Amino acid sequence: MHGPGRAAGMAESSAAQIPKRIFYATGPGDAIGAHRSWKCGAHHPTETSVTFSSQVEQYCADIGADLLMVGHHPQRAVLTDGKVRIEHLPKPWPGARGGLFHLGELVHAARLLTRAIQFKADVAIIESGSPFDAWKVLFSLFGMKVVPICHNTLWPQGFKPKTAKARLRRWIDGFFWRHVPFATICVSPACVRQVEESSGGGAGQVLLALAQFPQERFRDIPPPPAAEHGPFTLLYVGRIVQEKGVFDIIDIAALVEAEAPGAFRWIVGGDGPDLHELRRRRDDFGLGRTVDIRGWISPEELPATFAAAHACIVPTRSSFPEGLAMTAVEAVLAGRPVITSKVVPALELVRSAAVEYETDDLKSCARAIIALAEDELRYRRLCSNARSAAAPFVDPRFSLTSALKRALGAAPRSATDTMNLSNTSIPGPRAGARAFDPPLGARGKATPLSASAEESH
Repeated sequence: MHGPGRAAGMAESSAAQIPKRIFYATGPGDAIGAHRSWKCGAHHPTETSVTFSSQVEQYCADIGADLLMVGHHPQRAVLTDGKVRIEHLPKPWPGARGGLFHLGELVHAARLLTRAIQFKADVAIIESGSPFDAWKVLFSLFGMKVVPICHNTLWPQGFKPKTAKARLRRWIDGFFWRHVPFATICVSPACVRQVEESSGGGAGQVLLALAQFPQERFRDIPPPPAAEHGPFTLLYVGRIVQEKGVFDIIDIAALVEAEAPGAFRWIVGGDGPDLHELRRRRDDFGLGRTVDIRGWISPEELPATFAAAHACIVPTRSSFPEGLAMTAVEAVLAGRPVITSKVVPALELVRSAAVEYETDDLKSCARAIIALAEDELRYRRLCSNARSAAAPFVDPRFSLTSALKRALGAAPRSATDTMNLSNTSIPGPRAGARAFDPPLGARGKATPLSASAEESH
């Protein structure tokens, strides 16, 4: 047993290790706007989920640390507010491809490193998004604890590339994960597993931080419309890019329409470089009355959009290293089943409210959709499971702020920081599959989580 003096000494040692100056390299979002919303106690109006930048800010506020946040929002701007400084630093040569793109990434990386050194940061939290993770070793060479946040898997789940180039990339990444990060934060169990695999089990702290959502944005969404009130409606909300499977939606809709004319309707919401081409292809297929392509849908419009839908589809292709797919989480938060495939890491977390089809197999997806619409009992069971499947995504214990406290320390420690998560029920994979890795603590030691009922197919 440790006496009071030893306990006080341990507390002082822990407090001495808490970071005082944190550098945070974030993505292209409006970090300044998100800060203003967070400062007012509001959620950012253009985001459905709680922004990661606001969760990093919350952590810094809780421990009293200075924060320099640098993102690559396309509009240059600077904001200083007390202990927080936020800079929008656009990447050079936007839209560049090939060698110029990679050169732009290196220039941007050098700018980030320079700003972190000038700030005299003792911790560098760096979001993924660079094509090459190993450059982050430079931050550790200047004495900073490096904490990468993996928003994507290292390769598409279930589709590990086997080329010589891919093997070389994994070898380099493996060296990085073994030797550089003080801690690694992943947005899904699939990300956790791949970091552990890439490092050969030597990645140190690997922690799970699930996307968090404000419950009030989903609370008033009514149950799905009754079947007799119109066609079975499927909803896609997300980026309009080929790798997200948006063109597959047109092909799947055509297959379903040929099998059951007039029985299904589709709503597609989102923006991206392929929006015009998607509309053109829809029209070429003669599906103008079946597939409603709306463009970007604001968070304020999203509840009404969900209210019109019976189910949601997340058709990501095997070419994309999806990190989680927050649209799958939004579906279950709205009380709707989600139709997706194994390349989407969210599937194992929401499986009790999901229908799985074979990745990239359009006929498999079409059959799954028709079968779901024809089986009223199964459909209602999945709807009933949806809200419980969403529970971890409205639980602060699985937030980024909580993960940073576990990784870097927090003062003063609260009941939330030390909470035993073993009583938390998290949906897992199907019977016979490996249960997903829960939040991990020091040196990758897992905190056990129980699994809930699962939907079998």
